Amino acid sequence: MTRSLARVADFIGRFSVAVENIGLRDSIRLLFLQRLTRSKRESRFFIKSMNREFYARGYADKGVISHFYRAGYRIKDVPAQRVRFIVDAGANIGDETIRFRFFHPEATIVAIEPAPDNFRILEQNTWADPKVRRIKGGLWSKDCLLRVEPGPTNEGFRVSEADKPDETTVSAVSIETILKKFQIPEIDILKLDIEGSEFEVFSGNTWGWIQKVKVFIFECPDNDRPGATMVIFDALKQWNLKFRCFVSGENIVLIRDDVPWTLQSILFYKDAR
Repeated sequence: MTRSLARVADFIGRFSVAVENIGLRDSIRLLFLQRLTRSKRESRFFIKSMNREFYARGYADKGVISHFYRAGYRIKDVPAQRVRFIVDAGANIGDETIRFRFFHPEATIVAIEPAPDNFRILEQNTWADPKVRRIKGGLWSKDCLLRVEPGPTNEGFRVSEADKPDETTVSAVSIETILKKFQIPEIDILKLDIEGSEFEVFSGNTWGWIQKVKVFIFECPDNDRPGATMVIFDALKQWNLKFRCFVSGENIVLIRDDVPWTLQSILFYKDAR
């Protein structure tokens, strides 16, 4: 009985947060109807505080949709030093991309996603934003060809190096290439959700870019690639870089010591400044 009451209380709490973020009608549609029917049909809902529409594929994107009723994170910058450039690697359908845009309206965002259908929805969710640059590909330690491998969910696609192009391959892009292509001196936020490819990114040549990142955000990728988390920390240690380390939900957040920014937990998409 106690466990059942706890589950009911948890659901009421999540539903209340969803109503604040996306309204009553869409909260009922997403938290009740799509869960009951397990519908994977593409649908559109409205994020009130962001004043924008968002597309998702019903129950198939349940993990993404949960970001609108569970606590997330925010990098709180300061007027003297705003966040200007963000790389969202493993952008999926763009939920993190639009959150970055909401809290950092002046920033240029590079959103990278290898899975074709995820990328299609990402385009729908960000096409009207001229400061979001989309790359259909995978983040890697070098520029090469990658094969996209389906995962158990729409959030679980992985990539591996490929020898020749076919219908399952995309281009890889390295951090160094991003810096050169967009002619930027530093990356303010590097968010990584690349299903174990962190191992390759950080075990490759990090010279020329790792010291130019102010904030790293990543889930512990060891379930996808054992040892990946230690590879990340070992790479940072080689450069004698010092960070403040935080845990926010599923994410590890590292903020460079010389940067006057803080981490905030957020439930509601409001009060951008």
